[in-house]
Amino acid sequence: DYIPAYIRRKHGQEAVTYAHPLLEPVLRKTYGVMVYQEDVMAVTQALAGFTLSQADVLCFAIRKKIREKLDAQKMKFVEGCLRNGVHADVIEQVWKDFEPFARYGFNRAHAAIYGVIAYHTAYLKANYTLEYMTAVLSSDMGNSERIAIAVAECRRMGIAVLPPDVNESDFGFAITPKGIRFGLGAVKNVGEGAVEGIIEARNAGGRYKSLDDFCGRIDLQRCNKRVLESLIKCGALDAFGPRAVQLAHLDLALATAQREQRDRESGQVGLFASLGMADEIVAQPLPTGPEAPKRELLGWEKELLGIYLSEHPLQRMAERMGDVVTAYLAELKEAGDELVTVACVVTSARKHITKEKKLMMFAQVEDLTGTVEVTVFPRTYEATAPLWSADEILLILARVEQRDEAPKLLCEHAVRFDDAGIAEIRRVADERRQSLAKRARFVRPTNGNGHGSSAGGSAGPAPAGSSRRPTYSPASTSKETSSAVPPAQRSASETTPAVSPASPTLSPPPLPSSALAASSGTSPARSAGSNSELVIRFREALDYERSIAIFQRIQQVLKSHGGPSVVILELPRAAGGVRRVPTSFRARPSRELAEAVANEVGGDVVEVVLPR
Repeated sequence: DYIPAYIRRKHGQEAVTYAHPLLEPVLRKTYGVMVYQEDVMAVTQALAGFTLSQADVLCFAIRKKIREKLDAQKMKFVEGCLRNGVHADVIEQVWKDFEPFARYGFNRAHAAIYGVIAYHTAYLKANYTLEYMTAVLSSDMGNSERIAIAVAECRRMGIAVLPPDVNESDFGFAITPKGIRFGLGAVKNVGEGAVEGIIEARNAGGRYKSLDDFCGRIDLQRCNKRVLESLIKCGALDAFGPRAVQLAHLDLALATAQREQRDRESGQVGLFASLGMADEIVAQPLPTGPEAPKRELLGWEKELLGIYLSEHPLQRMAERMGDVVTAYLAELKEAGDELVTVACVVTSARKHITKEKKLMMFAQVEDLTGTVEVTVFPRTYEATAPLWSADEILLILARVEQRDEAPKLLCEHAVRFDDAGIAEIRRVADERRQSLAKRARFVRPTNGNGHGSSAGGSAGPAPAGSSRRPTYSPASTSKETSSAVPPAQRSASETTPAVSPASPTLSPPPLPSSALAASSGTSPARSAGSNSELVIRFREALDYERSIAIFQRIQQVLKSHGGPSVVILELPRAAGGVRRVPTSFRARPSRELAEAVANEVGGDVVEVVLPR
């Protein structure tokens, strides 16, 4: 996260600063920025007096996101810094600077060697583009998803990837004057032995002239009917006629070729051979007939090559994708629960009516690399309904959901892929990310109940520009307590000299104050005189942003089921246990409400517990 600052400082575009004078000796080489794991260790030694072993334990806790160890190490770090006279603001800022290493971070040697590899490959890609991309494609043979990503990159750079051809292709991908030729070895169901036989016969007798000629010259023991069907369907024999017609003629061509090969093997000679002339296979003319539908042809290519090669609805858009697209569909399985913009074609869509009689949509979409299911919830579907037609080309802003074996997309906005759509999706994506960033600026709870402030105040958003800071209670001030709360009612965390062991990225912050009770001093249930509560129980611990997104959808249901019962959220903690969060919402408990909530966000996500 801080590499851009490192680059700017290295080139003199930004002043080199240090959070504390003690950091200058250890961060001088990296211009005041922590870049490597060793930098984290050096900073803990300089500021908190950690030993190398203690620093290594902290780094391990950060990398593995082990909450218990991280809390303990943070306490030690803060205490060590305070002993060395480091100001609280500096301690908080340095701890915050540790956060990116929980997501991504390498030691210096690892980073150096990968940097060298990245430089070498970038040089090859820039200066020997055709050769480099051919090597990438050949190295990924057998992995259709990786091939799809590499082919999409070739198209983006204007490099033609030509379909397989029995008269042109080698086993692997090869450079030709017109572009990169698809290798026969990359065709599904076509093994290395079959490809070797095809190439040997071609080298011995020249180019194949027809389907009959091809079947008659190759070794049918290595190239069986399944191999030939796969070659025809993927387009490797397109020079001989339409694919559907070739498939219809294949049985006859094989029968003729097998008879001729059996005759040769048994020593029988044909009529012309007895007269001293070569007995050549007489090619039968292909029967006439229509070609298969375009969608079926493309389906064969996708099945056997892993991609749409001859044509794709998105192909003409490939050069513009780099301006707006942030992920290919084949890459989603490696993504976290993050916001992405994808370009895709709608292949199918089915409507679903919720129990509240609202329409939503489940759609299958595909791009140049793969397919994925998109869920369009009622509010989003109402705004985008005309777009979800087969073969429509869309830009979709969505959140990746990694709940099942295959990732899914939760659509937040969709537009047509055109100039106006590009501008709109950029604007909406920027607004959405800014909104998420603002929601992250909530003060971490430090009192015992897990959702209030250390002095009994609300857990609302911090003022603009402020940051969340740990609460310090050094021994010299341990006797100072808040007069707003009687001593008997104070929690242990308020009377024990301690630092709130909170890491903003390793456990979810509280929900927004709009979703919490206005007063944290009294329970909303008691203050309203209500003796019942409606519990919405999250079935598993979720990250902060996803919890917010789910609760926002639940709010819409609650607004239409107003009543006397206070709504309580039960949120599982990643480290174990449950956090109960009273909200400012009230609802009338009913099975209809429970079904509406489950229908809106999924019964596998939350459970509505009705009062007895």
